[in-house]
Amino acid sequence: MYGIMEKDRSVNEFIEMKAQLSLLKEKLDRQYIVNERHLRNAISGKLNELNRHAIRMIAVGTVALGYCTYFLSLYNFSKGLITFTAIMLLACIAATYIQHRSLLKVKEMSADMVKETLDLIRLRKRYDRWMLFAIPLIITWSVFISYEILYVVPMNREMGYGMLAGVAVGTIIGGAVGARIHSRTLKKIRTILAQIDELKEMS
Repeated sequence: MYGIMEKDRSVNEFIEMKAQLSLLKEKLDRQYIVNERHLRNAISGKLNELNRHAIRMIAVGTVALGYCTYFLSLYNFSKGLITFTAIMLLACIAATYIQHRSLLKVKEMSADMVKETLDLIRLRKRYDRWMLFAIPLIITWSVFISYEILYVVPMNREMGYGMLAGVAVGTIIGGAVGARIHSRTLKKIRTILAQIDELKEMS
């Protein structure tokens, strides 16, 4: 009789332990789903930030294209400089769109995030190479417009020096802001890639 009672108690303990393990598994599964959802939302949010940044840069470039064309024409700068400036800004607008094109088309993230990972790696490489193109382009433009102010455009010396100072200050500020935006974008890309790796480890 005692042996039967012990056996029944052991069976009941086993059933109770099994039920507790089942509850624990359900709790862990729910926690995993919550963590995965939270991480996916964070990744999606940062991807949206990158896309909004690209759209803002395209908008700024478009406004700058119109303004610079008007300003340079107003002060009788050469058609060569006006054309060069327009091509430079159009190239920047086109490059921004091309760099972000794949991510701008993303409406919903894929389950394994492989496509997004490849797109981000390509974007990071393009941003790394972009400075090799942008810095010489800005220097060339600065030299071009400075030469025109000094030797081509008819204006008095004071106005010419004032315009040169404006070009210098604008170039320095624009370069600093551009470098900061460039650095922050690369940092954001690295953060997203790290989060995607973390999400893959959870799977």
